[in-house]
Amino acid sequence: MNALTNKFILQLIKRIDKPEGIDTECRLHITDHAYRWYFALNNSDKAALHNDLEAIECLSIQYDSKVALGSFKHIKYVQITNGRKLIDICGITPQSEEIQTAYNHLESTEFNVPWWNEIKPSIAEAWSRNKTAYGIKRSQSDRMFEAMKAVEYIVQSSDTESVPDMRTLSALLFGDSKRLENKSFSNIIRKLMLPHIDNDVAEIIEDGGKLLEYFGISKYPVPMRFKAEGRLHCKGPIDLSALHFGIGVSPDEVKVIEWDQIPPYVLFIENRASFERYVREIDDPGVIIYTAGFPPRSWVRVIKIIIAELIGMVPLYHWGDRDAGGYRILAFMAKQLNTDIQPYLMGVEEQLENYVDEDSDERVVVELMKALESAIEYPSISSLHAELSSISKERLPWIEQEKISPISPLKCEAVNL
Repeated sequence: MNALTNKFILQLIKRIDKPEGIDTECRLHITDHAYRWYFALNNSDKAALHNDLEAIECLSIQYDSKVALGSFKHIKYVQITNGRKLIDICGITPQSEEIQTAYNHLESTEFNVPWWNEIKPSIAEAWSRNKTAYGIKRSQSDRMFEAMKAVEYIVQSSDTESVPDMRTLSALLFGDSKRLENKSFSNIIRKLMLPHIDNDVAEIIEDGGKLLEYFGISKYPVPMRFKAEGRLHCKGPIDLSALHFGIGVSPDEVKVIEWDQIPPYVLFIENRASFERYVREIDDPGVIIYTAGFPPRSWVRVIKIIIAELIGMVPLYHWGDRDAGGYRILAFMAKQLNTDIQPYLMGVEEQLENYVDEDSDERVVVELMKALESAIEYPSISSLHAELSSISKERLPWIEQEKISPISPLKCEAVNL
């Protein structure tokens, strides 16, 4: 069967191969709209195509009965007398069988993921209608099950465990060290997990790579950066007061921190550049913790260790951009640590003329309020939400954290006094 004949038959099969089954017999009109390529062939190719079609037992070819003298006689109708046989000739698996195979695979495959059985019906429904499920076609169902292997690992691993680097984990799960680095594959993992993670995180994680980083899976292990004056216990004790610019430590090593003197405050800093500048310019005994935006869950465990004795004793602050992203991170931190955290240098009352360019972007106030709503039960966040709701402006200038010179909360408190 030559390429033109194969193309013609495949176009016929698309009309009879349906999700619910094969049309065994039918009559198909060959129009110059649907088969434009056929009518554009030279007469020699058309004649060869006709000969091939006429030789197929399950097809009956009907030509135009009214043709001008000297004109080529084109196919008007094709009568299919045995659709199943026609599909078999082409070696094609019927959609109904493909759907059943995918459905059986879906039903029989189990993962230790709480919501896996809940999403199976929606996947089956999408595949039965030739739609994608989480970006995956029915014919690519193996990608779904491979992605779920990664999801299962994430769901079942705890934040106290040491997470392998991305390539080691990829080799363990798939026998391919670079599989998790594939953007399209990691984006499938993201689509599967987004409905089942914190909404504030889901709103701001834009690709699969960022999602994996949030769960501590990265190409290279990322140390957690913070500055404090205490004794950090890992394999052995570390005197943090000897480190002016702070320390970067693997989160799975941290066991406990001891304080000779309770620090005056804790400040979470969202941006790395702002953190590095702060610890170099501000020399006081406050605890300064870099969060990298939304901190990976292994970092959250360490943050809980660091602040365990400080909650209720010293003020906790969060410094980030004054935009929806910064406010979501503030809300996320309050929820994860289950404690009140005050917004720092990102409130309504900031002296914007000192920080913001005339051409600065603006943020819609309603969107800023919405970003805080998931943690509205915490006093400082509730207060900020109320301030936003009471102002007359519809927009506030965006305060980008990096444009602000670091200032210690102790200095701010002294000024307010």
